[in-house]
Amino acid sequence: MHINVTSIKKHTDEILARFNTYDIWSINETNLKPHQLFSLQGFNIFRNDRQNKQGGGVLLAIRKSIKCFEILNATIETNEAVAVQIETSLGQLLIATVYIPPAGKIQQKLFDEIYQLNNNCLILGDLNAALEEKGSRKTNAKGVQLKQILEEGYLQCIDNNLTTYARNNYEEKIDWILATQPTILFIDEVETHAPLGCKEDHKPITFNLSMTADLKPKSPRLTFNFNLANWNLYRKKLNEYLNKIDLKQKLETKEHIDTYTIALTNCITLAMKEAMPLANGKIRNNNVSEVTKKLIEEKHKVYRKWRKTTNEIDKKHYYKIRELVSNSIRNDRIEKLTAIMSTLSAKKMQSAGVWNTVKKFHNKRTKQSYSGQLIYQNTTANNDQEKANVFARYFENEIFVSKPDETPFHNQVNTRAASIKRKMKMETSSRENKFSPITENEIKCILKQLPNSAPGPDAIHNRSLKNYTKLLVIHLAKIFNAIVGMGHIPQEWKKANIILLLKPKKEKKVPSSYRPISLLSCL
Repeated sequence: MHINVTSIKKHTDEILARFNTYDIWSINETNLKPHQLFSLQGFNIFRNDRQNKQGGGVLLAIRKSIKCFEILNATIETNEAVAVQIETSLGQLLIATVYIPPAGKIQQKLFDEIYQLNNNCLILGDLNAALEEKGSRKTNAKGVQLKQILEEGYLQCIDNNLTTYARNNYEEKIDWILATQPTILFIDEVETHAPLGCKEDHKPITFNLSMTADLKPKSPRLTFNFNLANWNLYRKKLNEYLNKIDLKQKLETKEHIDTYTIALTNCITLAMKEAMPLANGKIRNNNVSEVTKKLIEEKHKVYRKWRKTTNEIDKKHYYKIRELVSNSIRNDRIEKLTAIMSTLSAKKMQSAGVWNTVKKFHNKRTKQSYSGQLIYQNTTANNDQEKANVFARYFENEIFVSKPDETPFHNQVNTRAASIKRKMKMETSSRENKFSPITENEIKCILKQLPNSAPGPDAIHNRSLKNYTKLLVIHLAKIFNAIVGMGHIPQEWKKANIILLLKPKKEKKVPSSYRPISLLSCL
């Protein structure tokens, strides 16, 4: 799907409601500034924002399940472009979105550069070029420039007479679909749709690209839908699995502790799998009501009827529906804001609820993703596997490095630590027991107060631990006491899922710009 929106934030809700079934979006004139955060749920965002001036900007949104990486982000003269390479059943395909403002000139070197990066490419964009022989009403100066590019022979355009821009009874084809061979042969079902909002402007263009994109492998992480959990079944199954573990078994070695921990973890995860469904990962657009969705569908039908008949009655009907859609979207936003504000007036508020409300207003917490190149030690990483390896090398070489204890400060710390250990050893040797055992009541008290933290590699969530059984508490008391007594942390609990957060105002391509957050086992 391609559209010139003249402000992406203004039309996000309508675009999501109308075009969420499309996997790739090309958007021109986003009007985003480099410091502004923007995301679309379920999509990776690739942006080229206009610097130091109003308007402009281009954006590609690619469904997160598709393998892709940014290969070009450039502004040549006034030509703004961003290009992404995706994996398909027929090999690599470069998809670019290009915007050329009315006062600008088409820069052929931009199109040459795109073709040189990958001679199998698809270019979408508002070029402000009208070329009569390719379906426009007339030919303008940019149309002549576009013709010169087409005459080079490496690019072809979709040759139809569908107008892409309408205003005050004037219509023209100025948005284009350009592609190389054989990609252009796989494009069909090209359609234009009713403009966004209440004004006549650029029309969204949709088409089908008959290529199968390679999908990213599914994440090994398990995500459960706790809202549909059967907690009675969970506790029943948990006890069934825990009964298979021998409580009389003594934990006398580190290997015993590691084996016992794995068995305990498996019992909890198996019970979770049987008692609660996995999250399906489907993206829901909750910003738009069902009433609005139906009005948008009606708007599209009425628009197509008017364009066919050119009847004045149909035109008035379309204008009326268009106004209703705009009002309905506005009402949806008001209702959403009212619902958010009502959460602030509750008599008793949980901290999680407060922060969820704050995040809805605080732009800095908008989830951001980066799918461009990563560069480290003269190595460029494009796909997810390569990036994971680059980060692993970076952390191994520069972060998690054992440094020699040679400085005076280290010597001072070591001396003091040794003194404390000697003192503790003398005190504990005089006692019959080295420590007071952890009791079941203490464990119950802690389990009840657990926050809803994100799970680690074992996928055990604190909500599962809070729905404990008496048998689980007994097993936990046994393993915790063994850990404290032997001074050994199970190997499974030392594993973590690492999430990388971009530091403010840092270069996205450099590994050192990211702060690692480790998600350890909730156990």
